[in-house]
Amino acid sequence: MGFRIERKPFKIGQSYAVTLPLGWIDYYGKRVTKVTIIGNTLLIIAPEGLEEQAAKLVEGMEQGTYPAKD
Repeated sequence: MGFRIERKPFKIGQSYAVTLPLGWIDYYGKRVTKVTIIGNTLLIIAPEGLEEQAAKLVEGMEQGTYPAKD
């Protein structure tokens, strides 16, 4: 399930928000009760249960080791 969608952030109180793509919500359905936001120079929104995988992706991309080089 790969896709690319641009979203414009909008202000809510003292923060900014973006909406999640409908296809992403349709895919995860009611399994998504919360998301974890992980990032530094790269931001990943991970559904509950995939937080460790998301953290490894961020770490690997920032270290230049992801994607794996053959």
